[in-house]
Amino acid sequence: MKSFGVIFLSLALAGVDTVAATYYSSKCYADNCARAVTGTHRGPVFTSQAKADCSSYVVTTSYGHTATVTAASVPTEDPKTVPTYASLCSGSARYTSACSCYGITSHVTVTVTVTPSSIYTGPGYQPTLPASYASCDFDPVGGGEFELLTPNALAIVNDNGKAVEASDPEALIPGFVFSQPAGAPAGVYDIVNTGSSPLYFAVFKSGEVGFVSASTNGQSYVADPTTGTREYVTTIWSVECGGLATAGIIGSVEFQFTVRDNGEIAVTSAFSAARRLRKARDIHVPKGFYVKPKEVVTPPGSKCPSPVQHAVTKSPPVPQSSNGCGPADWRGWFVPNLEFESACNFHDICWGVCSETMASCNTEFLSRMLAICAAEHDPGSRMLAACNNLAHFYHSKVSGPAGAEVYTRAQQQYCHCACNDPALTACADQCVDATTDPDNCGSCGFTCPSRGCTNGACAFNSCTGQTCSTFGPCGPGGSCVCASVTGGSGFCVDGDTPCAGLPACGTSADCPLGSVCAVGTCCGSPVCIVTDQCGGFSTNGPRWIFDAKRDWAGPTVGHPAVYVDDGGE
Repeated sequence: MKSFGVIFLSLALAGVDTVAATYYSSKCYADNCARAVTGTHRGPVFTSQAKADCSSYVVTTSYGHTATVTAASVPTEDPKTVPTYASLCSGSARYTSACSCYGITSHVTVTVTVTPSSIYTGPGYQPTLPASYASCDFDPVGGGEFELLTPNALAIVNDNGKAVEASDPEALIPGFVFSQPAGAPAGVYDIVNTGSSPLYFAVFKSGEVGFVSASTNGQSYVADPTTGTREYVTTIWSVECGGLATAGIIGSVEFQFTVRDNGEIAVTSAFSAARRLRKARDIHVPKGFYVKPKEVVTPPGSKCPSPVQHAVTKSPPVPQSSNGCGPADWRGWFVPNLEFESACNFHDICWGVCSETMASCNTEFLSRMLAICAAEHDPGSRMLAACNNLAHFYHSKVSGPAGAEVYTRAQQQYCHCACNDPALTACADQCVDATTDPDNCGSCGFTCPSRGCTNGACAFNSCTGQTCSTFGPCGPGGSCVCASVTGGSGFCVDGDTPCAGLPACGTSADCPLGSVCAVGTCCGSPVCIVTDQCGGFSTNGPRWIFDAKRDWAGPTVGHPAVYVDDGGE
């Protein structure tokens, strides 16, 4: 009986790789079978051939999708034919036993295509998906066509079924779209080109990366319809909020890629076991490829919330600064040197200029970057293609929802909103007349309980008609008294306000915002007086603050002139 014991299992680190499981049987029986296989009387030529036959016979290679190999999975009878000179050996077990007399140990090597059950001890591939793509750099459902950029900043294209980098800056690059077939897990998509005959971006078990004519409609490998042999999978792509397209089988393998020196794309670990085949210029891509939208529409950003308003520079102006192209983050992912510092500095300053829009700044930003590319790289060169791609990629980054948020913060820092009509006041997304609006009386958000607002001060109708000799208390009490104003309304004012220094007036329109023209006061003639201490409100009009404990020698708004002793009370 053939007996197998598991001696060696070598696992690759990641992706698609080769795993070997070797099983030994080392019983050498000196029987007629062994003599037929190892007989030295036939000479050294026979011995050499017999050893070769043994080595070929005991090694069996099979291919599968699961890397879990146990003794039970090894065939008990080898399907290969025993040589005719070993006819005295009754079957595979006897022949392999005879071979072991040469020291050629009976074994079966099972070569499998690894999936993460044999690589990962954790949960396997789990894409990083946002709760919503509304504020992300790219939405796989509604984001439209895109290109995929490698770390060389070159776009991936189809070259006779292979995925390769496009290095010609003048080439017309076909776009891709994300498509979610019925069999796809949530957040996982196919990537499909937009040509007349759709092709699907695929990963093959062999480690190749290319294009096929049919989706796998899920995450199981299927045979290539053009060859009927090579197995591939297409429904593997997910998109992070920052626009990085990653690939993997949920709970299973996360694909990592290599950009080979010749521009071909491959799965990284397909070459990890034979590093001598890789060149120094091959580039490892551990996560995936960045999405560069084909069409970029810059949102307006929130400069001012209403078309009847415009941004004006704060007074005094807030000093501006720039930090070049910002923190490394995704910038460090690209191999070409970044050459856009001057354009980035311009962009930082432009977003703080209140007369500029987000779109005008971004358009000029792109124009400056493309000009830098044209000035520093030869026409038709690979570096020009990479530079142009980076310029458009940067432009897409500052033009997305995240860019709009940064633009809005810049505008709030350096600008404030004013109404196009200078007579009105900007309150949120409205322009209001703060002199008469009872919901924004004198300033935004100050509401008059009486629903009466005159020159930015709230009216108290119960005060109407009272004069110096008939003033009564009002508002919060204390020194607050009722006073009438021109036009017939009543207001609650501070009766201890000295008449001296109050501006004379004919109507409330003669007074600063937040002040009213009070009549019938103890001042003897109409005067402008603020109402902020006793129920009105103003941040714009003047304030008079006095010591309420002083002894008044002259008249106040609510009290006639009195004469007191020098010591007073």
